[in-house]
Amino acid sequence: MRREAGFTLVELLVVMAIFGLLAVLGTQGFRSLAKSDLRSSSAHLSGAIRYLFDRASTTGKIHRLVIDLADGKYWAEVSDDRFYVPHEAETERELRAREAKEAEQDEEEQKRKDEDRSRWDDKAGSSTSTSTWGANSSYDPSKLEVGDFQPKRARFASFKELALKPVQLSKAKVKSVFTPRVTDPITSGRAFIYFFPLGQTEPAIITLTDKKEQNVYSLVVHPITGRVRIYSEEVQPPVRGGETDDEGARVVAP
Repeated sequence: MRREAGFTLVELLVVMAIFGLLAVLGTQGFRSLAKSDLRSSSAHLSGAIRYLFDRASTTGKIHRLVIDLADGKYWAEVSDDRFYVPHEAETERELRAREAKEAEQDEEEQKRKDEDRSRWDDKAGSSTSTSTWGANSSYDPSKLEVGDFQPKRARFASFKELALKPVQLSKAKVKSVFTPRVTDPITSGRAFIYFFPLGQTEPAIITLTDKKEQNVYSLVVHPITGRVRIYSEEVQPPVRGGETDDEGARVVAP
């Protein structure tokens, strides 16, 4: 009697075991590749932080790293103005409200400048006015306007450097950014890390993850040396009010 064509139970089990092994190896390979991409993105961001730390020290200008968590990119900006770090930490809601208010003030200030320029251009084009307030006078009566005192806010602009171009994260994303200026890590919008001329920066924790959030890397920035340590885990911010060491770890009293 001829045996009917087909697979025995043992053969089916062997085939299923092979497919299972291939699936496991493929998953591990994919995770290894994703982790490698994440490690590369972390190293590149670490280099950008170190570059800005050194550049602020050598140029004597305040620099900042802008991290756009929504668009997944970061770039550098520089300012010739003084920048004052807020004394009190803000919540993310307070931070966004202040940024919206500042943007509105900038828009109103630009609108007022355009109106003043237009008014003075009209006076300069008129030949009938010969008074002191006329077009031939360099006196600007708008300077006498009385208002509430507002400290000058630092204006930042992007600079074009071959060593640090805007970076678009394609295989990784920024999960959160923490600095002492905020009460909790920033998880949306834009975050900023400032670098000062005297060789200091803000202590910061930047958490990166892959697109599927299976691997996590944390970049811890030292404020005095500008050194960046990379951890293959999510580093939690220090507890407010508690003492920390140079690496940002909480010091537990004996």
